[in-house]
Amino acid sequence: MNNIINNIKVKRNISPFALVLISFLVVIALGSLLLVTPWANSDGLWKWDSYIDCLFTATSATCVTGLCTLVNGIGVDLTLFGQIVVLICIQIGGLGFITIFTFIITLFRKKLKFKDKYALTQAVGASSISQLRRFVMHIIIISAICEFIGTGLYFPAFWTISNGSFVKCLWLSVFHAVSMFNNAGFDLLGSTSFVSGVGTIASMPTWAYNYLLAITMVLIVFGGLSFVAIIDIVSKRKIRLWSAFTKIVLTMTVSLILLGFLVFLVTERWIKSDNPMSVIDCLFQSVTLRTAGAASYNQNDLTLAGKIMSCALMFIGGSPLSTAGGMKTTTIFLTVLTITSFLKGKNVNAFKRRFSPNNAVKAMTIMFLGMLVLIVGIGVMSAVEIAAKGADNVDGVNLVFECFSAFGTVGVSAYGTPNIEFASKIVLCLMMFMGRLGPMTLIQIFESRIGQEDAKHFDYVEEDILVG
Repeated sequence: MNNIINNIKVKRNISPFALVLISFLVVIALGSLLLVTPWANSDGLWKWDSYIDCLFTATSATCVTGLCTLVNGIGVDLTLFGQIVVLICIQIGGLGFITIFTFIITLFRKKLKFKDKYALTQAVGASSISQLRRFVMHIIIISAICEFIGTGLYFPAFWTISNGSFVKCLWLSVFHAVSMFNNAGFDLLGSTSFVSGVGTIASMPTWAYNYLLAITMVLIVFGGLSFVAIIDIVSKRKIRLWSAFTKIVLTMTVSLILLGFLVFLVTERWIKSDNPMSVIDCLFQSVTLRTAGAASYNQNDLTLAGKIMSCALMFIGGSPLSTAGGMKTTTIFLTVLTITSFLKGKNVNAFKRRFSPNNAVKAMTIMFLGMLVLIVGIGVMSAVEIAAKGADNVDGVNLVFECFSAFGTVGVSAYGTPNIEFASKIVLCLMMFMGRLGPMTLIQIFESRIGQEDAKHFDYVEEDILVG
């Protein structure tokens, strides 16, 4: 079988980026087919008539998003087998394309081009393929440790709603530890997520509920930090030895959480009289929008200002080489730094490091492509929903919120995901897929020369044109 695969790769010259894409598609396809079976569904029926919902759930899990078209959520509509399928998809998706990429390199190590090996090692700061493999082992070990600790920490909270069942409590703890660390946002508590006073969580004592939110926030933050930054922090105990990348990741993570917390504190608590957020809800909202998707507050009750801030945080997302999605913290940092440096007439410098023009152009390209995907996605979904339901029955703000959530692989919803049209489900699936792999990864499948210089022996006369 390996010989057949190798021959295909040699003849067709399939790029490693294409193999990563194919790998994700295979996981999604297998997951959706397993979710169709009666063993995965609580009613014991085949679900071919609603295959789109199975495909949507598998895509959302593999892309670690959390949006769900099942009316009662996966905790009610899926059996234990179905929940395990979702959990496996989450784990594979959470490990990310670098892990899958490295597996492919190991599989095709004799056939991989030098430029592909170089591109991947540079992506994680490794000096060789062997060092890259060690890095992936560190990813797996870090994930396992965090998920194991998360399971233990969750146990006291879920014990209060397990009716004395050790097995049920253990499964709730394991599932949510994996889901939240991988920033997936799926839960087994019904269709109301972590919203207090409703659903399964209504019977949880106040101390257990607050404790649950605290542990969830810790797991989300750790999952949204870059594995590169975590390894750097652990291996280099002194702050001055940390790389500029690690410092940027930590600075942006803390800054965005505090900014979101303060904005929600003002817009959703201090100036809002009807169903205001609690202080812990404001903090949780700021943290979960870093592409996690668990919700302790009904997103439909957010003010317009709150939804705009939420969309901004969902668009930014977490950090590179983490379980999070979005445009990434470093992309936003470098884009803003480049603009401010240009306005001040200075080089692009930060943390005693100067960043190359190519690095800045890449960040701004990612931003542009991300916004382009959102504009197209919002436009298509709006057309579909309005055509099916009429303009008066479509909430434009909540629809935009849904698209930002899908592309940022977040998973919170104010529009009502189970109620969207068939074509809209396809649109959101594509947005989740593109959001998880990233625009640049998708483009590199078809264009391998991104960022390279032209190999020519002449150059054109430089000319400045009027802009702005």
